[in-house]
Amino acid sequence: MKKLLAGLVISFICNQTTLCATSSKMKFVIHNYQAKIAKQKPKVTQEKWVEDKIEEKKPKDFNSYVSFLKEQAYKAGVSKQFLATQNNILFIDKAVELDKKQSKHKRKKTKNVEPNPKGITYYLNRVLTINKVNKATKLWWEYQPELTKASKQYGVPKEYLMALWGMESGFGYYQGSYDVLSVLATLAFDGRREKLFQREFINAMKILEKRTISRDAMKGSWAGAMGQSQFMPTSYLKFATDGNNDGKKDIWNDSYDVFASIANYLATVGWNKEIPWGIEVKLTYPLSLAKSGTQFNKARSLSDWKRLGIKVLNSNYSKIAKLKKIKLWLVLPNKLGGRAFLVSNNYRTLKHWNNSNYFAVSIGKFAEKIAQNVY
Repeated sequence: MKKLLAGLVISFICNQTTLCATSSKMKFVIHNYQAKIAKQKPKVTQEKWVEDKIEEKKPKDFNSYVSFLKEQAYKAGVSKQFLATQNNILFIDKAVELDKKQSKHKRKKTKNVEPNPKGITYYLNRVLTINKVNKATKLWWEYQPELTKASKQYGVPKEYLMALWGMESGFGYYQGSYDVLSVLATLAFDGRREKLFQREFINAMKILEKRTISRDAMKGSWAGAMGQSQFMPTSYLKFATDGNNDGKKDIWNDSYDVFASIANYLATVGWNKEIPWGIEVKLTYPLSLAKSGTQFNKARSLSDWKRLGIKVLNSNYSKIAKLKKIKLWLVLPNKLGGRAFLVSNNYRTLKHWNNSNYFAVSIGKFAEKIAQNVY
C-alpha cells in the first residue's frame, strides 16, 4: 500500500509540474516523500550480494555447499543414486591450514626479494639424502619385473619411475590418510582455488562410482593427491593404467599399476627415452635473466648457449653428445646468483607433473644417482 501511494504521488508530481510550483501543500508532500526516501537503506546490487555471500561463507554452511558440489557432479554425469550414498563429507580444518601455509610460502617466494643463491642446493640436500638413494637402490632389485614391464611398454627409463615413486610417496609408504572427498570439498569451499577443487571433487566421485576403489580405502594427502603415485583425481582418470591386466587401476596397492601409471603419465606428456633430462652448467659472464625459462620460444642449441658464455660442467661425453642434437632451455632456479642448468624437453614433462624447478631438478638428479648405483 505504501509503494502504491508513493507511486501515485510521483505520478501526480510528474504530470502536474505547474501545480507543483504554486501549491504550498504539494511542496509539503514532496518534501515529506523525499525525506522518507532519504532514510531508506541503499539498494544492494546483485554484484554486491554475490560478494557478500562469498564473504559470509563459514564452516556452518559447509553441508549446503557439499549439496551444491553434488549437483555439479550430477550435471557432469554422476548418477543421483550414487551421489545419495556418499555421505559423511566433513570439513577438514587441517587441509585449510596447510593450504594457507603453502600459499603464504609461494607468495613469499614471488616477492621482489633476492633469492637465496644456495636455495636449490639446500633443497636437494633435504630431499635427496644418501638414505633415500640407498633405499631406491635396494628396492630397484626387488621391483625389477614391474619396473621392466612399465619401462618397455611406455619408453620411460626405470630410474625415473623409481625416482618419482620415491619422491612422491616415499616408495609407497606416505600416501596420506585423509578422506579424499572431504578434503576436496573443504578446499573448494574455502575458495582459494575453488574451480580446481570443484573439478577434482567431481572426478573423485566418478572414480568411486566406477568402483575402482571403495570410499573407505580412497585416502590421500591433505590436497587430495592419491596413492603411491600421488595422482589427483583428474590425473588418475587421464593416466592411471592397469599394469598387470587384472581389470583394475590400483595405484594404492598394486606396484604393477603404480609404475605403469607413472610411465604412462610421462609418455603421454612427451617423454623421449633417447635424451637426458639436462645438465648442470655455469654462466661465465653476465646473461640477461630474460633468456632463462622453459617457454617454447626460449630454446636454443647447445652451441648457441656456449656462444652466450654457458660452460658445461659435466664431462659425460655420451650425455653431451645427445644434448648437442636437441634444443635446450636455460633454467636458473635461484636466478642469476645460483646454480644453472640446461634442460631438455624431458625436464618440461617433469614440470608438467609438478610445476616446480626444484622438483624437476631433484627428479633428474635422483634418477642419475640411482642409475650410477645399478648400471
